[in-house]
Amino acid sequence: MSSSYSRKLSYALGCIALIAVFASPALAQSSNDGSVYSRFGLGERHTWLSGKSQAMGGGGLALSSSLYANPLNPASLSDQILTRFAGGLTYESITTEADGFESGRLASGSLSGIHLSFPLKVNSLGAGLSIAPYTRVSYRIQDVGAVLSSPEQQESSALIKEFNGNGGLYQLSGGVGYRVAPRLSVGARMDLIFGILEEARSTFFNDSRFVDRTIRESTRLRGATATLGARYVVPSMPEGMGLVLASTFTLPTTLDGERSAALTTAIGRDTLGTSTKGDVSLPMAASAGLAFQPAVRWTILADITWEEWSALESDFTLPGIPQTGANGLSDRVRVSSGVEFWPASGRPFASYGSRIAYRLGVYSDRAYASPSPDQTIRSVGVTGGLSLPSLIPGTTIDLNIDVGQRGQTGNGLVKDRYMRFGLNINFGERWFDRLPLG
Repeated sequence: MSSSYSRKLSYALGCIALIAVFASPALAQSSNDGSVYSRFGLGERHTWLSGKSQAMGGGGLALSSSLYANPLNPASLSDQILTRFAGGLTYESITTEADGFESGRLASGSLSGIHLSFPLKVNSLGAGLSIAPYTRVSYRIQDVGAVLSSPEQQESSALIKEFNGNGGLYQLSGGVGYRVAPRLSVGARMDLIFGILEEARSTFFNDSRFVDRTIRESTRLRGATATLGARYVVPSMPEGMGLVLASTFTLPTTLDGERSAALTTAIGRDTLGTSTKGDVSLPMAASAGLAFQPAVRWTILADITWEEWSALESDFTLPGIPQTGANGLSDRVRVSSGVEFWPASGRPFASYGSRIAYRLGVYSDRAYASPSPDQTIRSVGVTGGLSLPSLIPGTTIDLNIDVGQRGQTGNGLVKDRYMRFGLNINFGERWFDRLPLG
């Protein structure tokens, strides 16, 4: 027993070490193979979801299960029976279209998040740790033009302007959930937000009389906020049915920042002045959701999230965020719905095919930043997935797909058609059990 306990303890420490490694900003995306819309604001907004939530429209605030940990709502940590470790990979393919330009295709892969949760008191008090991207910056834009090289002879030389960006913010979270009554659970989570946003603006000439140059800006941000959550099981439902209501509230906060800039030419590299310090505010956010079970095999979700990005202020000039305020920013609103059909629900010894869970969802997401203040960038998509039981009890492999589009081709904007494939491992086992005496 002692060797088994040591082995499980080593697994737990290894998971925590993996979280610490992933926290390094050096692992930020640097391929510049993301959406052009990630250039604006602090980047494209991301949220870490369980494999179950990803396939059901990206919602699941009211979900709670002994088979899954729910990173969306800290109140769900009260329901932990097993120690759970979850991690996921995402592959994204984007096809971009714009009026007057040929379509292009980008592809990239990334680690979508890591989550570790464990019961402090079974089915009553639990804790969890997670880390995942909060925003992502990954884009590459080229504008080909010409510059007058010889006014006397009216000669022109090719000019290429290139804009690149990578990096983003990460969210490192630790929370607890407690069941204060048989039907009511509450929770709290501390979130550390940190990361580096990098942007490069380059000018290239096809003429030796001009000097190629690149200006690079690096903005480092860090700060902390907190999220409160609640989850309530509605009583007096008809037999075989269940209804759960949930909500969360995230406090606004201010990130401390530091920016440095450098100019690179064929001659060398110069730092453009000293580093500047400043603040960037993050908005408050509120979410509400429900989970309804019309029968034991079916689960239906509906969620809405609101983030007050219109109140954001920044001491730094960022694309879409003027230094004088947040003109042009919108409040982010995300609405989602999903359904799960699990034939073997409540029957652990059913056939393998019956133990597969089938999921489907839809969502609409209004972005908080846009290239044009009078244009709203909206993402709409359909999700689906399968949850495959493994030979290890309590462990599943979740396969997900997300197909959608963002933006439009008119008004000088770009339309993204994207397809995301997700692979998530959800591992559960009893760890840290008290050894029997005598």
